[in-house]
Amino acid sequence: KDLATEVAGRNAMTQAPKSYIAPPGSYGKIKISIEPTDTKYAKDLATYPPDKSGLWTAPMETDGWFLEHCNIRSECTKMADVLDKLGTKTLEEWEIESLRSWFANHNLHIHEHHMHEDNIFTPFMQTRINLPEKLTTDHVQLVALLKAVMTIVEGQLASASVLRPAFEEYQKMLFTHLKEEEEIGLPLLRAYFAPEEVAPKTQEIINQTAPHILGGFFYHLDAEGGSKGAINQFMAQEGIPFFVYYIAFSPMRQKYFDTTQVHIDALLAGKPPPAPKKGCLCF
Repeated sequence: KDLATEVAGRNAMTQAPKSYIAPPGSYGKIKISIEPTDTKYAKDLATYPPDKSGLWTAPMETDGWFLEHCNIRSECTKMADVLDKLGTKTLEEWEIESLRSWFANHNLHIHEHHMHEDNIFTPFMQTRINLPEKLTTDHVQLVALLKAVMTIVEGQLASASVLRPAFEEYQKMLFTHLKEEEEIGLPLLRAYFAPEEVAPKTQEIINQTAPHILGGFFYHLDAEGGSKGAINQFMAQEGIPFFVYYIAFSPMRQKYFDTTQVHIDALLAGKPPPAPKKGCLCF
């Protein structure tokens, strides 16, 4: 194949069917369930009043915290579709391996996400905010539910039907927790901190995230599997220079496809994923 044909084929391969991705807009508008300016949330009202919300010009629905949650929801929604499709049939060996590969990456994704919140974002917010206890304690139960899922995945996985109940229980609590963080945690963050105060913490999280995991964030920005337009729009909002798309974000997005999304596509299509390419430069 000539180079143009190879590039065209690779680009086509990376576009997942629209039905497999739930872009941010499909989750609707965030409904704030608290009054962020209620003084009960203030640790030092005189020094740090909740008067910063007006400094945030981008809507909460395009905030990186919310978009990361959309990334997680999209992953789980796609896997639920996979498990439904596989049903009760006896799994082929390649299907078992694809499920294990996907769940290994999802497991890493969720553990990194919780670690970043527990070790970076939550302590940062607690310097000014009395956070509701539930926002800081749910992770323990979620980790236990995900561990139960992983035990099944890594064990004698003969049929997807044995995995479905545990995954449903995990997904249900996870989605509830994400919604609570968006309706409570995000409004509080914006009330007590200015964007320029939050930015260094966000960068700290980015620096500690595995490239292929971060690639999932960009992949799920729209229903096209992370189009250049969607990524550039997010970059413009965050003041990120254009060249970062080429040297970092686009390669990360591709790495997510090659390590994770490829298994979703294969399992839904009923065909083994292509063998990993050899001799290519990977980010």
